[in-house]
Amino acid sequence: MVAAFYYAQFGRVFRMASPQRLLLHALLSGLGDAVGRNDEAAAYRYRARIRLIARQHFDTNPSISDALERLLSASGRWLETNVAERSEAEHPVLEHIKRVTELL
Repeated sequence: MVAAFYYAQFGRVFRMASPQRLLLHALLSGLGDAVGRNDEAAAYRYRARIRLIARQHFDTNPSISDALERLLSASGRWLETNVAERSEAEHPVLEHIKRVTELL
């Protein structure tokens, strides 16, 4: 009983993250790196994984779900942009990644 109490207090202090949140955080980091490197293939793969996890695990959280949809939209525009013009489309993607990360 005492151990359960300490575990509950520890969880409150350090805000335990679910495996889905940890995975999403890793995928967001990967997407940001791929966009920064202008790696279209990697960005496409990260975006597909983020879309999958967003629909499976974050539909019940409207603020995260909305932020993820905005990120997916911005990253889709980045992928559709000509390689030479991607620097302008990069900033919104990185801003949306930051926003989602803050919500996690």
